Amino acid sequence: MQAYLKSRPEADEIAWKDPARGAAFTVRVVSSDATGIRVEKQLPAGMTVRTVPFSEIGSIRIAPTPAELELRRKPDAAAVEALRVIWDLGKPLVGKAEGVSETGILLAKSLRLGSIPSAYDEAEKVLMQISRYEKSPPLQSAAAAETATIAFLRTLGGTDTAAKEKLAWEITEKADDGNPDLMLLATAWLADLHFSQLKNVEAENPRWIEDLEVKPVRDKLYHLSLDFALYPSLFHGRRSAEASAGLAKAARVYEFTGENNLLKGTLEDLAALYPESSEAKDEAPLLDKLIKAETEGRLAAVEAGPQEKKTSDPASDKQPEVPAAPRRYNLFGD
Repeated sequence: MQAYLKSRPEADEIAWKDPARGAAFTVRVVSSDATGIRVEKQLPAGMTVRTVPFSEIGSIRIAPTPAELELRRKPDAAAVEALRVIWDLGKPLVGKAEGVSETGILLAKSLRLGSIPSAYDEAEKVLMQISRYEKSPPLQSAAAAETATIAFLRTLGGTDTAAKEKLAWEITEKADDGNPDLMLLATAWLADLHFSQLKNVEAENPRWIEDLEVKPVRDKLYHLSLDFALYPSLFHGRRSAEASAGLAKAARVYEFTGENNLLKGTLEDLAALYPESSEAKDEAPLLDKLIKAETEGRLAAVEAGPQEKKTSDPASDKQPEVPAAPRRYNLFGD
């Protein structure tokens, strides 16, 4: 990447503070510091290098390289080293040049996606610089959103389950469309939490369906598990990694409760919508088993999984009657 930057197109644009000095011109920015920028320009006489002080510059636009545009398409932990080089080139220009803060935010996201807690420190330093010097409100909001996402991950890395749950609920109640990363992290964690609680309630109360105190608690956990598991596919279907993982989580709930029709439908959605996902490939054998059982008219009698043994009349292939579900709990609280 360092070698590539030295051969970047001369596409960075500088406009003079004093219009009388002429029109904006294009150069290749090669470095910068607190006082100005060092640029290169190919002239008929050869390559010319100049240092332009900020006091003489009206505006600067750093043109993203093709490599950076490709990195912007999808942040990735593998892109960190390349992004560091680009960021180091432009970070003294935060608030002074267009295109720099975008690189910093991209670097912070890529560092966060590496899931290495020590990388969060570096990401937060980048975001702090952007928050301090960037003048664009949308970029300030983007930096704040990424900072909040990292803060939530730090909380998840702790041992205080109550604090995790409290923060996760606060995130989902805000339903911030401007930070889908944070919403998807919170809903995924809550889906796992409530499914674990659902299994515990049923294990501790085998006759929960007859217990007027336990049944509402169990049913609420059941619906919350599904609400949060299905959130990605319903609201962020293009986020294939999170959506496929969420459908797989919903399938685990239906498998646990022995609702084979719903289990089969969920796995069919997973296979149709996200056929290349690891979840779809992992669930293919179970889906085949359910399809075969349905063809043979015994879908209701198929054992859903090891978590729970369902009793049924082996002489009957009729789907058992399911009690009416209670009011569906909506994660937005309306």
